[in-house]
Amino acid sequence: MRGVDEDRPHSTPVIPLRQTRAERTVDLYDTFAHTLDGKGRLVLPAPFRSTYADGGFAVNLAECVGLFSYESWDRWRRKVEQSRKVDRHRLRYLFASVSPIQPDAQNRITINPRLRAKIGLGRDVVIVGSGSYANVYDRAAWERFEAQAEAPDADGRTLADDLADLEFV
Repeated sequence: MRGVDEDRPHSTPVIPLRQTRAERTVDLYDTFAHTLDGKGRLVLPAPFRSTYADGGFAVNLAECVGLFSYESWDRWRRKVEQSRKVDRHRLRYLFASVSPIQPDAQNRITINPRLRAKIGLGRDVVIVGSGSYANVYDRAAWERFEAQAEAPDADGRTLADDLADLEFV
Protein backbone atom coordinates (compact mmCIF):
# COMPACT_ATOMS: atom_id res chain seq x y z
CA MET A 1 0.00 0.00 0.00
CA ARG A 2 1.34 3.44 -0.93
CA GLY A 3 2.20 5.82 1.88
CA VAL A 4 2.77 3.06 4.41
CA ASP A 5 6.18 2.35 5.92
CA GLU A 6 6.53 -1.43 5.95
CA ASP A 7 9.05 -1.31 8.82
CA ARG A 8 6.66 0.42 11.19
CA PRO A 9 4.17 -1.50 13.30
CA HIS A 10 0.46 -1.05 12.65
CA SER A 11 1.05 0.23 9.12
CA THR A 12 1.47 3.82 10.24
CA PRO A 13 1.05 6.11 7.22
CA VAL A 14 4.20 7.92 6.18
CA ILE A 15 3.57 11.62 5.84
CA PRO A 16 6.02 13.08 3.34
CA LEU A 17 7.90 16.16 4.40
CA ARG A 18 6.50 19.33 2.91
CA GLN A 19 8.46 20.53 -0.09
CA THR A 20 10.26 23.76 0.55
CA ARG A 21 9.58 26.74 -1.66
CA ALA A 22 13.09 26.48 -3.08
CA GLU A 23 12.45 22.91 -4.22
CA ARG A 24 9.33 24.05 -6.07
CA THR A 25 11.00 27.02 -7.72
CA VAL A 26 11.51 26.57 -11.44
CA ASP A 27 12.95 28.73 -14.14
CA LEU A 28 10.24 30.97 -15.55
CA TYR A 29 10.12 31.32 -19.32
CA ASP A 30 7.55 31.95 -22.05
CA THR A 31 4.96 34.66 -22.62
CA PHE A 32 1.28 34.55 -21.66
CA ALA A 33 -1.46 37.02 -22.60
CA HIS A 34 -3.94 37.50 -19.74
CA THR A 35 -6.42 40.03 -18.45
CA LEU A 36 -6.79 41.71 -15.08
CA ASP A 37 -10.28 41.54 -13.65
CA GLY A 38 -12.03 44.57 -12.14
CA LYS A 39 -10.31 43.97 -8.80
CA GLY A 40 -6.82 43.86 -10.30
CA ARG A 41 -6.55 40.08 -10.03
CA LEU A 42 -4.42 38.10 -12.43
CA VAL A 43 -4.56 34.35 -12.99
CA LEU A 44 -1.05 32.92 -12.83
CA PRO A 45 -0.05 30.83 -15.86
CA ALA A 46 0.01 27.12 -15.00
CA PRO A 47 3.81 26.77 -15.40
CA PHE A 48 4.37 29.58 -12.85
CA ARG A 49 1.97 28.42 -10.13
CA SER A 50 4.36 26.26 -8.14
CA THR A 51 6.89 29.10 -7.93
CA TYR A 52 4.35 31.43 -6.30
CA ALA A 53 2.36 28.82 -4.34
CA ASP A 54 3.56 30.25 -1.02
CA GLY A 55 3.29 33.83 -2.21
CA GLY A 56 5.90 36.42 -2.97
CA PHE A 57 6.16 40.06 -3.92
CA ALA A 58 5.01 42.39 -6.68
CA VAL A 59 7.59 45.10 -7.37
CA ASN A 60 7.65 48.31 -9.42
CA LEU A 61 10.36 47.74 -12.06
CA ALA A 62 9.59 51.04 -13.83
CA GLU A 63 8.28 49.59 -17.11
CA CYS A 64 6.58 46.53 -15.65
CA VAL A 65 5.59 44.78 -12.43
CA GLY A 66 8.11 42.18 -11.30
CA LEU A 67 6.70 39.07 -9.62
CA PHE A 68 9.20 37.50 -7.26
CA SER A 69 9.01 34.43 -5.05
CA TYR A 70 10.36 35.02 -1.56
CA GLU A 71 13.69 33.46 -2.50
CA SER A 72 14.11 35.21 -5.84
CA TRP A 73 13.24 38.57 -4.26
CA ASP A 74 15.83 38.07 -1.55
CA ARG A 75 18.54 37.25 -4.12
CA TRP A 76 17.54 40.08 -6.48
CA ARG A 77 17.24 42.65 -3.65
CA ARG A 78 20.68 41.74 -2.30
CA LYS A 79 22.25 42.07 -5.76
CA VAL A 80 20.68 45.51 -6.24
CA GLU A 81 21.85 46.68 -2.81
CA GLN A 82 25.36 45.31 -3.27
CA SER A 83 25.74 46.75 -6.77
CA ARG A 84 25.76 50.29 -5.34
CA LYS A 85 24.32 51.44 -8.68
CA VAL A 86 21.04 52.54 -7.10
CA ASP A 87 21.28 55.31 -4.53
CA ARG A 88 19.60 54.97 -1.14
CA HIS A 89 16.73 57.34 -2.00
CA ARG A 90 15.79 55.29 -5.04
CA LEU A 91 16.19 52.07 -3.04
CA ARG A 92 13.78 53.46 -0.47
CA TYR A 93 11.34 54.32 -3.26
CA LEU A 94 11.74 50.86 -4.79
CA PHE A 95 11.18 49.09 -1.47
CA ALA A 96 8.16 51.26 -0.71
CA SER A 97 6.52 49.93 -3.88
CA VAL A 98 6.91 46.28 -2.91
CA SER A 99 3.66 44.56 -2.04
CA PRO A 100 3.00 40.98 -1.01
CA ILE A 101 1.17 38.59 -3.31
CA GLN A 102 -0.62 35.39 -2.31
CA PRO A 103 -2.48 33.22 -4.82
CA ASP A 104 -6.08 32.42 -3.95
CA ALA A 105 -7.82 29.09 -4.60
CA GLN A 106 -8.22 30.04 -8.30
CA ASN A 107 -4.49 30.82 -8.64
CA ARG A 108 -5.15 34.56 -8.87
CA ILE A 109 -2.90 37.20 -7.39
CA THR A 110 -3.90 40.80 -6.80
CA ILE A 111 -1.68 43.58 -8.06
CA ASN A 112 -2.43 46.56 -5.86
CA PRO A 113 -4.06 49.62 -7.45
CA ARG A 114 -1.16 51.97 -6.68
CA LEU A 115 1.29 49.68 -8.45
CA ARG A 116 -1.05 49.16 -11.42
CA ALA A 117 -1.44 52.92 -11.80
CA LYS A 118 2.30 53.61 -11.46
CA ILE A 119 3.18 51.10 -14.20
CA GLY A 120 0.14 51.90 -16.32
CA LEU A 121 -1.28 48.39 -16.38
CA GLY A 122 -4.59 48.24 -18.19
CA ARG A 123 -6.97 45.30 -18.39
CA ASP A 124 -4.91 43.48 -21.05
CA VAL A 125 -1.52 42.33 -19.80
CA VAL A 126 1.30 39.99 -20.75
CA ILE A 127 3.16 37.83 -18.22
CA VAL A 128 6.74 37.21 -19.31
CA GLY A 129 9.09 34.73 -17.70
CA SER A 130 12.47 36.26 -16.96
CA GLY A 131 14.34 33.30 -15.53
CA SER A 132 14.07 33.55 -11.75
CA TYR A 133 11.08 35.90 -11.73
CA ALA A 134 8.23 37.04 -13.99
CA ASN A 135 7.28 40.44 -15.37
CA VAL A 136 3.79 41.76 -15.98
CA TYR A 137 3.56 44.32 -18.79
CA ASP A 138 0.65 46.27 -20.14
CA ARG A 139 -0.03 44.46 -23.42
CA ALA A 140 0.53 47.55 -25.60
CA ALA A 141 3.86 48.25 -23.83
CA TRP A 142 4.97 44.64 -24.39
CA GLU A 143 4.06 44.85 -28.09
CA ARG A 144 6.24 47.98 -28.41
CA PHE A 145 9.08 46.19 -26.60
CA GLU A 146 8.77 43.16 -28.93
CA ALA A 147 8.82 45.38 -32.01
CA GLN A 148 11.99 47.10 -30.79
CA ALA A 149 13.68 43.78 -29.95
CA GLU A 150 12.85 42.35 -33.37
CA ALA A 151 13.92 45.43 -35.35
CA PRO A 152 17.50 45.92 -36.56
CA ASP A 153 19.60 48.13 -34.28
CA ALA A 154 21.43 51.31 -35.38
CA ASP A 155 24.12 49.14 -37.02
CA GLY A 156 21.53 47.08 -38.89
CA ARG A 157 22.08 44.01 -36.70
CA THR A 158 19.24 41.79 -35.56
CA LEU A 159 18.87 39.34 -32.72
CA ALA A 160 19.53 36.56 -35.23
CA ASP A 161 22.85 38.22 -36.11
CA ASP A 162 23.82 38.48 -32.43
CA LEU A 163 22.96 34.82 -31.82
CA ALA A 164 24.86 33.70 -34.92
CA ASP A 165 27.99 35.42 -33.55
CA LEU A 166 27.96 33.30 -30.38
CA GLU A 167 30.75 30.77 -30.68
CA PHE A 168 29.05 28.17 -28.54
CA VAL A 169 25.84 28.04 -30.60
